[in-house]
Amino acid sequence: MKKMLVLLLCLVFFNASAQKMSIAYLEGQWTSNGEGTEITIEKESKNKLRISQISSYSGEEVKVLRYYVDKKNLYIETLFEPTNFKATTKFIIVDQNTMVADVVSKFPGQVIYKRLINNKKDKNE
Repeated sequence: MKKMLVLLLCLVFFNASAQKMSIAYLEGQWTSNGEGTEITIEKESKNKLRISQISSYSGEEVKVLRYYVDKKNLYIETLFEPTNFKATTKFIIVDQNTMVADVVSKFPGQVIYKRLINNKKDKNE
């Protein structure tokens, strides 16, 4: 498992230059297949996103305190109110439909997210 994660992280660094983090890239629904949260990202205005997260474990909402997008990464600070659990997550692009979330919290780790729906592609089909 560790070898696979190292390989995945290496792929992230090699592919990161090919895809830039943008609102268009982020829009859609992302899943971690039960390992974290289900995330929906929508464009609210030119430079503003609406991000909603639902815990894969409990089905309850995870409150997004703040976020920041730069050319290579998305950073989200969250609070799971039922347990007062705070985390800061750095999302790194792997490819067009995959991101790795590097979670900094009392329980750190990495989670792989896959795109479920890309609203821009759905409109063109």
